[in-house]
Amino acid sequence: MARVILQWLTMALLAAVMASSATAQHPLILAKLKGWNDAAPAPPSAMLNAEVMKTAIAVQGRNGGCLPTSAVIDRLQPATAERYIFNGLIRGQIRNGWTEIVRHPNCGPEVTRYMTMQQTDGTLNTVRVNRGVSYAHDSLIGDTVPLASLAADQSLRKAGAGCEVSKPGTLGVIRIASEDPGLGPDIYGVRYAGGWSEIWPVSLCGRTVEVLVHFLADGDGGAYTDIKDEAAKLLPSVK
Repeated sequence: MARVILQWLTMALLAAVMASSATAQHPLILAKLKGWNDAAPAPPSAMLNAEVMKTAIAVQGRNGGCLPTSAVIDRLQPATAERYIFNGLIRGQIRNGWTEIVRHPNCGPEVTRYMTMQQTDGTLNTVRVNRGVSYAHDSLIGDTVPLASLAADQSLRKAGAGCEVSKPGTLGVIRIASEDPGLGPDIYGVRYAGGWSEIWPVSLCGRTVEVLVHFLADGDGGAYTDIKDEAAKLLPSVK
């Protein structure tokens, strides 16, 4: 019971601090994030590499395409402020989480981002977040995919190439289109200030639409999204 009360008080305190801060970079938040990271540093690189490879082969096995034979981790950083990790830490369900920017040399030059979560018993669980370069964290991408798919669907219908679909489209290799003045730094996996735009290629109905997504950080770990149908670009069909 005491542990439950402590967790509830911690959640209430952090929620109050984040609600009162325009940038969510309040000293209490930063101290808590740092404390979590100090208590649970990243596992050895060999262990992370093995986790990434296991996930990469499983994902590509389901989706088809190139099966990676190796993984080169170019960058490793904490994902502690990412919504899923943050909530899991508050509830005492996980120890920490990290994102890895990875190249699979035999599958092309583009990078892939993975997120590894460490459970309280020390076991690891890795998911693929996206291919390409994106500033949006895992939860934000998950929230935005249906909206980007809807924009792609509208673009296809306007072009007379639409079809009936029952699930979101497949997200291709993301790239950064622009950064707004005042875009804040990545802090434990989240940008709390400023905005940026990304190009999301969405494959639907046998065609690919490049959807322009603008993100504006909400200061609370999330972001507002702006997707304009008229900015979507239908790519030529591949024969």
